[in-house]
Amino acid sequence: MREIEIPFGNRAERRAGLAVQLGFTLFGVLLMFLSYADGHLAAMFVGPLVALGGLIGGGVWRGKARLRRLVVEPQGLRWEEKGRTWAVPWYELAGVSLSYDAKPKPGLWLNLAPNDPGAFAATYRSVPTSPHGHWIQLADDTGNELLDLALKRHAPQIYRGYVTHFTAGRGASL
Repeated sequence: MREIEIPFGNRAERRAGLAVQLGFTLFGVLLMFLSYADGHLAAMFVGPLVALGGLIGGGVWRGKARLRRLVVEPQGLRWEEKGRTWAVPWYELAGVSLSYDAKPKPGLWLNLAPNDPGAFAATYRSVPTSPHGHWIQLADDTGNELLDLALKRHAPQIYRGYVTHFTAGRGASL
């Protein structure tokens, strides 16, 4: 059986973030130079603030939309992201599940339930953790059907399907 690769993140959203970032930065620089020529001191201070806001806001936006890939293969799961790559074999996991959170823009979460949590945490330090265990937030929910199919195909013995998300309150379980 072949590996199934699910891309997360959005190229168009990254380009829009870059356009907004450049637009605010250029507007701030233009405002600064025009105010200097006219002698308006207040705009001279507002210009750099607008430029800085454009740089920071656009950078955050582009960071949230960065490209990531989750590869589901016969050997296990592999996450490929610039600077944050990890892989976990199936035999280390007791269960794998998916869930949605209840935010206005629904997000898809991948839950890894290890066989031995202590040994897993020591061995796989690069796998993200939360106070509720190994819940990994995926960038968006565009690949949910493909990810569901991939987990059913490559890990039917440990795949638990869709479960209640930990933000659902007390009693939410895996």
